[in-house]
Amino acid sequence: MSKYSTDVRVFIVLQMARCDENVKAVQQAWQEKFHNKNWPNKRTMARLYAKFKLTGSVEDDKKAMATATATVVTDGAKQVVDNFFAADPTRSVRRAAEMLGIKHTSLQRIMKELELSPYKIQVTQPSTKTIHKDDLSLYSLCLKNFKQNYRYWGRGRPEITVVQSLHPKKFVWCAISSHGVFGLIFIDGTPSAANYRKFLDEEFIPFLHGHDLVQGHWFMQDGAKPHRMADVFEVLNEHFSDRIIGLDYPSHFQGGIECPLYLPDLNPCDYYLWGYLKSKSYEPFRTQNRHYNCCRHN
Repeated sequence: MSKYSTDVRVFIVLQMARCDENVKAVQQAWQEKFHNKNWPNKRTMARLYAKFKLTGSVEDDKKAMATATATVVTDGAKQVVDNFFAADPTRSVRRAAEMLGIKHTSLQRIMKELELSPYKIQVTQPSTKTIHKDDLSLYSLCLKNFKQNYRYWGRGRPEITVVQSLHPKKFVWCAISSHGVFGLIFIDGTPSAANYRKFLDEEFIPFLHGHDLVQGHWFMQDGAKPHRMADVFEVLNEHFSDRIIGLDYPSHFQGGIECPLYLPDLNPCDYYLWGYLKSKSYEPFRTQNRHYNCCRHN
């Protein structure tokens, strides 16, 4: 619009208002007034009219900024800003300016005079810590506060500390075959050879026997440390014999196939399932309970 004068812009805005934003009617009025067809295109007219309704100006942004009257920093404005940040100290300056109807630069000037400074929050974790070292799929159960994007406006350093778990996560186990999916199994605490063997003995292998899915079938597992203990291999050998694909299995029993450390192209849980479930589970504003519901429903 820089090639159009202020008078022309005012004419377009007036005609857009009179013609209920009918561009054809505006073009006809243009031809009657200027005796040519060099009118702006439909999009330009619409943008100019929308800008006028929003800002009350037909000038380009730079011109409008240069000619706009600066917001007066009055005692009343200071009181409004002071009350606003007292009630909502974590609001960003740009958003506050929009909500208060004050120019961004004027709001910054007022905040400086009020001696409001931005403070980072302090993030700490509870004293109890759990360290997970495993190849199982992990699901984070809370959204972290990213303190680099979080500020608290105040005149003095606030005594604010956000306490949250260091690494709140849930382990998930699943088995897939051409017959279907077994799981998802949610594991509380740190996975160990003992609870993994108990799970195989009491849940998974009885399920396979009940559906005649042991004889003539192979069992393949990843290289997680709890999966590679002698007690676990004994259970697997008892039921699957040499039909095992797993890291370190051939070193304990004859037969079986050594499984490579990283096999994303072989294991459907790695190349499909975990990625799909996490894409559903980590949609915005999901809570801890929704992690479980999402996984179970999919």
